[in-house]
Amino acid sequence: MSRRTVLRICIPLLGRFPALSYPFGWFVGWAAWNLRPAMRRRLTRTMLPLCGGNRRLARHAGLAASRNVAWYWIDLCTLRYRDLSRVEHDHLRLVNPQRLAVLAEPGPVIVVSAHTGNAELAIQALTYRGRPFVALVEPLQPRDFAIELLRLRSVAGGQFHEASFGGLRACIEALEDGGLVGVMGDRDIQGSGVCVEFCGRTVKLPRGPWDLARRTGSLVLPVLSSRIRRDDFAVWVEEPIRVAQTTDPEHDIREAVERWCGILERHLRRDPAQWTVLEDFWEVHRCGEG
Repeated sequence: MSRRTVLRICIPLLGRFPALSYPFGWFVGWAAWNLRPAMRRRLTRTMLPLCGGNRRLARHAGLAASRNVAWYWIDLCTLRYRDLSRVEHDHLRLVNPQRLAVLAEPGPVIVVSAHTGNAELAIQALTYRGRPFVALVEPLQPRDFAIELLRLRSVAGGQFHEASFGGLRACIEALEDGGLVGVMGDRDIQGSGVCVEFCGRTVKLPRGPWDLARRTGSLVLPVLSSRIRRDDFAVWVEEPIRVAQTTDPEHDIREAVERWCGILERHLRRDPAQWTVLEDFWEVHRCGEG
């Protein structure tokens, strides 16, 4: 059975009955942790620097992250059946909500987030403040599954594009029109990232959001989410960042990435289990010998 077929079956089964689906997701996450030793090792290695090198705490955080991954997929299945205009009121607890005032001001805005909680759901809910958005996501395989997933993510009206030339062009056009763009800033899937000190390691973080902001003069609004329970989330709205536009573009971008790095590290250390990154992050994104 193809992944696309599985997704189509799961959407009505899991999406219509969240009261039953989320407890089922808890079990799926537990089972994946116990039955997939390679994934368990990767998650433990990823959590170690965030847990001060304590392997017991890293394993505990890894198991919780596995459950959060399962809940993320249930979140996606529920999208077609949610009233997203009610999500902010019913499911989000905003921290520093006054900073969302920038969404009511004219001018392009880039919301940068990470694979914590469910950033997609949070950003989609916040667009009901009157800002339609375009978002970039990682290209997936097989292609029929990737296309089906793009359609599912876009049911609330946002435009989701893969991180490709076409997706980048859609983002630039949206920003030139004064729109809102959503991107992830924790995984360097393009391989062109900036080397920074992050959680005691030297890794590459994406340069794309900051290069795009500098080129278009966009304000960057960092927004990170944490799952409180099932489909309830805390959403931190951080201080907006304006990327400098000096005669040294590399310095401008590095300065912005380092500022973002500090924000991201603070959130990940607070609750490592929220980081639903299944790859061996420190190896995949390491910079040089770091």
